[in-house]
Amino acid sequence: MFFIDDMLLRALGITLPGLDLIWTIEQIQKFAYKGLYDPEKIKNQIKETRLLYEFGELDRKEYEQKNSDLMNKLDMAMKIEEMNLNSKIDILG
Repeated sequence: MFFIDDMLLRALGITLPGLDLIWTIEQIQKFAYKGLYDPEKIKNQIKETRLLYEFGELDRKEYEQKNSDLMNKLDMAMKIEEMNLNSKIDILG
C-alpha cells in the first residue's frame, strides 16, 4: 500500500524526504559501481601495467602482484555485470 501511496504522491509532485534520501544513496551506489567495476577500465589498467613491466618501470614481483589484483577485480566486475547488480529496478523514482 505504501508503494501505491508513494507513486500517487510523486505524480502530484509531493515527495517524502526519507524516500528522496534512499534514492540519492542508490544513485551514489550506482555511480560507485560504474567507477569501480567497469570491465573496460580494468582491462585498460591491465594493459597499462603490462606496458610498465615491459618498459622496465615495474619489476617482476610488482607486476605479478598488480596483475593478480587487477585480474581478481576484473573477475568481480564480470560477475557483477552478469548478475546485473548495478542496474536494479528503482521503485522510488
